[in-house]
Amino acid sequence: MAGLSNIQKHLLAIFLISAIATIIYSNSFDCSFHFDDQQAIVENYAVHRFDLKEIFSTSTRPILELTFAINYYFGKLNVFGYHLVNLLLHISNGIMLYLIILWTAALPSIKEKYQERSYRIALYASLIFIAHPIQTQAVTYIVSRSSVLATTFYLLTILLFIKAFQESSKLKAQSSKLKAPRSTLSAHGSPLSALRSLLLAGAFLASCLAMGTKQIAATLPLTLLIYDFYFISDGNWKILKKHYKVHLAMFCTIGIAVYLSASGLQKFVSFDYAKGVQMPYDESVTSFQYLMTQLHVIPYYIKLLFIPTNLNLDYDWPIIRHLDLTTVLFFILLSSIASISIWTYRKARLVSFAIAWFFITLSVTSSFVVIYDVIFEHRLYLPSIGFALLIAVMISRISMLKFGRTT
Repeated sequence: MAGLSNIQKHLLAIFLISAIATIIYSNSFDCSFHFDDQQAIVENYAVHRFDLKEIFSTSTRPILELTFAINYYFGKLNVFGYHLVNLLLHISNGIMLYLIILWTAALPSIKEKYQERSYRIALYASLIFIAHPIQTQAVTYIVSRSSVLATTFYLLTILLFIKAFQESSKLKAQSSKLKAPRSTLSAHGSPLSALRSLLLAGAFLASCLAMGTKQIAATLPLTLLIYDFYFISDGNWKILKKHYKVHLAMFCTIGIAVYLSASGLQKFVSFDYAKGVQMPYDESVTSFQYLMTQLHVIPYYIKLLFIPTNLNLDYDWPIIRHLDLTTVLFFILLSSIASISIWTYRKARLVSFAIAWFFITLSVTSSFVVIYDVIFEHRLYLPSIGFALLIAVMISRISMLKFGRTT
């Protein structure tokens, strides 16, 4: 690739991401409706009628159901269209991940350390994310579009957020060149200032759409805050504080997820932790029992990321009722992994962020909030981005050492 221009390399990367994803899932277009597809699509008459009023007043995931309504409008119950949309969203996520990593590596805070291998890191991470077998459930199980679509808006928000601050840097450079305060340029309607505002508005809207797609998006404002601290503010609290209005606006979008949860999610999740939650086919489960169970589930998730064998659509996972040695050891293991994120912050910031991403994005479904199904592989769709980034950084590092380089 040494002889290719930057534009040619980026186009090649996008082609590879798109082609590999299409080849992998080319045999899934005729897969039938299963399990929750019946309730969410086949028997959902609000979707059939394209009844926006009912969708947005009764659904806990209205943006997701809106996409199902569009699919039904054009193809009724022909599964091809539903699978095609899922695949296109998956490809879009791979491309956005590629761009996010490229733009991140170009930021001044880590440019010196990662810029030389940014293309490889971005491409490797995107290909790992696109091709990993753990994504099979999220992409092929139609109703699991919730995870894929929420990730689309999640990544779009981050992409627009980064671009907005890139424009802010340009505005700062322009003000320095003209020897005028940034506020003066803003007051006179600088195109850069207007573009920055437009990008931030777009990020806010994308965050709202993510919240209306699936509750896992509730972690997005925290992810943006940590991203800012890591890469834009470069660990400087004073700079981070100057961005408080942007982050405050992003945290306000969580209200959408909270409202939708409170309005109808009780049939899937219970918030009664004192007496425990009555599971569909089992005894009641307390928040502490669910948390202990997740201490077993998360290591299994990690195992699936490294060794994706015996994948399963419907697990029969036992509830951990009492604290035992294995649970304690799993807690120590996960705490140690999380600690690595803090320890590597200075020396390997992308590695640190990748680990933080995994735990933050998994926290909604793997914490003390009791959910009827304690484990689902599609819940790894968004967290797996952290894994893909981690492995890509490691591979890029090894590939450089192979050629005798030490940086």
